[in-house]
Amino acid sequence: MTGKPQKVKAGGQLFRIAKEQGFRTGKPIFDAPENAEVKRTRVNPNTLAVGDVLVIPLLEPKVQSAATNQTLVLALDADELLLNLTLQDEARKPLANRAFRLVVGSRSLTRATPDLDPPTDGVTDAKGGLSAEINQNTGEGELTLRATSDPASTIVSVIRLLVGFLDAPNTEDGQRTRLNNMGYFAGFSANDTSQLKWAIEEFQADHGIKPTGRNDDRVTFNRIGHEHGDLLANETVP
Repeated sequence: MTGKPQKVKAGGQLFRIAKEQGFRTGKPIFDAPENAEVKRTRVNPNTLAVGDVLVIPLLEPKVQSAATNQTLVLALDADELLLNLTLQDEARKPLANRAFRLVVGSRSLTRATPDLDPPTDGVTDAKGGLSAEINQNTGEGELTLRATSDPASTIVSVIRLLVGFLDAPNTEDGQRTRLNNMGYFAGFSANDTSQLKWAIEEFQADHGIKPTGRNDDRVTFNRIGHEHGDLLANETVP
């Protein structure tokens, strides 16, 4: 029996939808035959687009048998998300060997009683990268970056993070966000079409692609996704 359709809203990525519907992971939803077209066009289950429609399959209870008068221990691992960031300066040079503190939570960090996880402290690698496991409930975060690897050095930047709000790379909003993150100013809204076109042209020129400025070019938007760090971006997406 087919489940009910659900439209993806801002911030409503697959891992959150799955949790809301009682699934431990998003795999049963993304792999459902009814969602084959969404899977084909989006490729990465963690970068759906606002307005995408997913059919939520029926959740079937699992039955486990056990012998009488025996204790059966069941363990259920809670899925975590891996947050990967690469930090660069205005010249796109890695912010390497910089001490950082990452604080994330399921609610706004600006509220009086935010629901925060313990902070993650560390040092960026030689490419300006950092990784941290975060809870599925994470909605936003704050990254504090320091001048050197010394955690007591001067704070040079405080960056607000939104988790789960990145649209697919074959959408205008997904391309705009990624290009802005990589230092190509692509505007801030759907009205900034000219700015997006210029940013795409600049990106294409920097990566050996004919500078057309077209946002529907498969090679271009997959390259944008790849350079931004979308591990599942590939050229099979139409």
